[in-house]
Amino acid sequence: MRKHRITLLKSQEIELKEWLVNHPENNERGAFVLFRQLAKPAGDLPVSHRFLLVEIIRLENDWVIDSSETHLTINMRNLPELFFRCESENLVLGFIHNHPNGYSNFSSRDDRNELNILKGLSSSNGQSLLISLVLTENKWIARIRSSEDSKTIIPVKHVSVLGKSIELHNINLEEENSESTKRQEAAFGKPFNSKLKSLRVAVVGSGGTGSPLSILLARSGVGELILIDDDTLDKSNMNRVFGFKGKDVGKKKSISLAKHIKKLGLGTKVISIEGYLHESPEALDALSSADVIFGCTDDLKGRDIMNQALYYYAQIYIDTGLTGFVDMDSDGYPYLRDHRGRVSCILPEFGACLRCQNIVKDEWIEFENATKENPALLELDTETLRKEHYLIGGGEQAPGVGPFTSMTASNAMATFMNLIRQFRMTSSDLRLDNVWIDFIHLYFHSNEPDNNPDCIYCRKQDLLMKEEVKYRLDMPSLGEFQK
Repeated sequence: MRKHRITLLKSQEIELKEWLVNHPENNERGAFVLFRQLAKPAGDLPVSHRFLLVEIIRLENDWVIDSSETHLTINMRNLPELFFRCESENLVLGFIHNHPNGYSNFSSRDDRNELNILKGLSSSNGQSLLISLVLTENKWIARIRSSEDSKTIIPVKHVSVLGKSIELHNINLEEENSESTKRQEAAFGKPFNSKLKSLRVAVVGSGGTGSPLSILLARSGVGELILIDDDTLDKSNMNRVFGFKGKDVGKKKSISLAKHIKKLGLGTKVISIEGYLHESPEALDALSSADVIFGCTDDLKGRDIMNQALYYYAQIYIDTGLTGFVDMDSDGYPYLRDHRGRVSCILPEFGACLRCQNIVKDEWIEFENATKENPALLELDTETLRKEHYLIGGGEQAPGVGPFTSMTASNAMATFMNLIRQFRMTSSDLRLDNVWIDFIHLYFHSNEPDNNPDCIYCRKQDLLMKEEVKYRLDMPSLGEFQK
């Protein structure tokens, strides 16, 4: 049976908890909530929609007929306005309440309330969904009903709460873990592996960082994995990629890597999508279905899209990159003057976006576009590019060397694990959203982001869970989508 996923922002959870648990007589309290539904396909992975909470309506005053510590009776006459909003704004209705007495499951009274609400909702709007959440013992439990078959429960895979980390509730605790993940359980505790199994992860790029990272994700027990890349494997890649054989040269990286992961037999469901985010609607739709995104590409267009997607789709975004400079010594031999690997970890309400981190800039995207159309521009120095072609970019070299790309991938994986079960005790001079490894001098450091109060991404948050009206990410170049 399909299992869907529910996403709350930490600020929303704080607001809900403050309302639910502070009744002066310790009675049940409730709220209606409105969700945006992300129901785009992801290859042949099991159907698992994501529901993003976008609005909270507290049940107080004339909403409440009666309440005690074991029940809440609501005024159904107030519901038609919410029914109309769900239909006209393409939203899904949710009902949230608490169990002050600590009862740890849905009650028979909850059953009756849900069926009554769903009956009114379906009478008004036709076929509808109702999402129910209960706060009990400081944890969320959740389920979904459909008017098509109101008595059948649609299970929820997890409820994720995104703040500085990811909290996962309502997960199915595995009775037995596989032999390959028992040591993870010993390090991080029993729920850790079950949490990983509940997640769908997308990795954009299957090269020097993307291939080792994808294999690490599979070996860790992540439940579902989406590999997005349209590049073919070149012989020059073989010094740093994982999971490939000589016979894979000339084939699509994402296809070959997915085959390798399937052969590991570790239980991770993996699909490959041969496309770039700015060219493939299928790739972007699959990306929107993920809980976590890893950016492992040097494609600035792709990074810019992922930088927007994390806010629209309320996702965790971990981006990797390498930079460096090759100089010549006195004998005319090249040497690495500078080489560093970066991991940027950004959540919807935490961390500076890639533009504020100076990873993505419009002039660099323009340079990237120009050099793809005319590769000869890459041979020119930065001054000539600026004066004669009005382009800003070039001059920086980051040769792909296996230990550096794989070390960056490992740090990205460790960053991901730290979001689920915090273990890092970092110094005050390191930012959790931006960590660089200096491979030459062997130290870690962070760069301070731009202090831009007008940033629409991470400061003003104008795009946070914004509805896509007609085009994917509201960008005509990415094509229209079917609602």
